[in-house]
Amino acid sequence: MLEKRLVGNTPLKQSIGRMVENGRMGHSLLLVGEPGLGAGFAARCIAADLLYPEGGSAAEHMVQGHCCYAVAKSGDRDSGRIETGIVREAIAVRGGAKNGDYLVGQVMAARSECFNSGLSTQGRVILLYGVEHMNEASANALLKVLEEPPANVTFLLTASSLAGVLPTIRSRCYDFTLAPVGPEACAAYCQKQGVAAEEAKLLSAVFDGRIGTVLAVAQNKMRRARLETARQLAQAAAQNDGYTLATLLASLEKDRAGAEEVLEDFSALAAAALRDKTLCPLQGAKAVAAIEAADRARQRLHTNGSAKLVLTVTAAELADLVS
Repeated sequence: MLEKRLVGNTPLKQSIGRMVENGRMGHSLLLVGEPGLGAGFAARCIAADLLYPEGGSAAEHMVQGHCCYAVAKSGDRDSGRIETGIVREAIAVRGGAKNGDYLVGQVMAARSECFNSGLSTQGRVILLYGVEHMNEASANALLKVLEEPPANVTFLLTASSLAGVLPTIRSRCYDFTLAPVGPEACAAYCQKQGVAAEEAKLLSAVFDGRIGTVLAVAQNKMRRARLETARQLAQAAAQNDGYTLATLLASLEKDRAGAEEVLEDFSALAAAALRDKTLCPLQGAKAVAAIEAADRARQRLHTNGSAKLVLTVTAAELADLVS
């Protein structure tokens, strides 16, 4: 599945393919890639290759993520449980807190379940998405099983950056980094997924070959609306239009996740302008300063800073950009 389905990243596919074929992958693999590059998709492809080497419908369900999930309640370490999915041999964990951080209960539930007998002759897989959101408490709940895993259990972890992963987790994994494909290859792939040619070309240029992001924007109305808000922010920032910036960002005060996504798209637009001036009205030093301001705001929002205060300060910073 990995070889056939993951676009680009030939060296990574060859290396992991050889490890899987020779049974030398080890029990923990960390895939690192910025959002939209397909680290999670690649992890699911590897899981399908490990669990169902002959392919078939079960392998396809695995690639699509139709597996079991570990859930828990915030603040209750004993509330973790496994929600059963179509693929019983794989358990996935995503940060369950409001800000995306891992909950200890989720990790404990997955840890307990992986000691149960595997339902496949190939064993079981534990998928841990975005482990940069794992704090010390949730990491400690995982470390023992990473050090001494049950037989035939493989851990597949993903992260947006290697630096964000706790050293105690990173040191126990083989790590591989995914690279974006070129905008042309990205556009061609997305067209095959039903995205109109011109839209695929434009979005692939803006998001610099991040297939997952292009498809998300093209196929989701809310996601497309957030990109449009980001475009309006970029236009206002280019004109130092403080009123429009304040109005647009104030509309996001009650939607923290939406605000983070708009700011992420805003940064992507500004970065795209540094490659191609036609993609965004922000230019040169203004574009660089805009990216820095947006990234600061996203970090503050993620760490539960006051959304109103963060967005008010950001509007003022973007209104004061200097060429």
